[in-house]
Amino acid sequence: MNVDLEPYIYRTHPIYRLPSREDAAVACRTPEGEKAFREAMYSRGQAIYNEVNDPFRYGFEPSHWKDADKLLADGDELLISGGNRSGKTEYAAKYAMKTLVEKEGSRAVCFHTTHMSSLQNQQPIIYKYLPIEYRRKIKSTVANVSYSVKNGFTENTFILPNKSQCWFMHYSQDRRTVEGLEADLIWADELLPMDLLETLRYRLVTRAGKMIVSFTPIEGYSMTVKDMISGG
Repeated sequence: MNVDLEPYIYRTHPIYRLPSREDAAVACRTPEGEKAFREAMYSRGQAIYNEVNDPFRYGFEPSHWKDADKLLADGDELLISGGNRSGKTEYAAKYAMKTLVEKEGSRAVCFHTTHMSSLQNQQPIIYKYLPIEYRRKIKSTVANVSYSVKNGFTENTFILPNKSQCWFMHYSQDRRTVEGLEADLIWADELLPMDLLETLRYRLVTRAGKMIVSFTPIEGYSMTVKDMISGG
């Protein structure tokens, strides 16, 4: 498929630096230099286009994400604490999608404060990291993926063709809704109640699952945070 990369070649980007006019003038002093410069700019545009259209495969990952991956590989739980827009949600969403895509028949559960906050803050970022071939309406005997900006994922769940399934829940639900749940990954965003944390830990035992808790300390230190960092 031919793609017009012109809008992406000169787009500003926090990682792929846009050359100044002076840089371009120096690079293009010779025909060979101009050719190399054009090729470099085309590659830049291609990289940005790929990142925008398929962030699951081509999105930039900060180096400290590898540290988080290692912590989860070595342990069962990871607390990510930081300010707004520090990348906590981006990391957790992409890790969840990697689990769903790479492990056939895996189960992931994403928790947020309320159903509305799930629709506003959590489901869109999970949708962002769906591989591009799944970012459309899919319905078969196995797979079922349907998303809209207004309503999020249909029935607060989706199933990939490899039989992996993701559910979206919230803290205001009856605790009995998680009884019998078995998960490979649980991602709890923001103010996870301590009693629910204890319940969710048992939901990971059967499948040797992992838990990510992402937390913005706007309301200060919580019992959940205290429990997770105790002895750290």
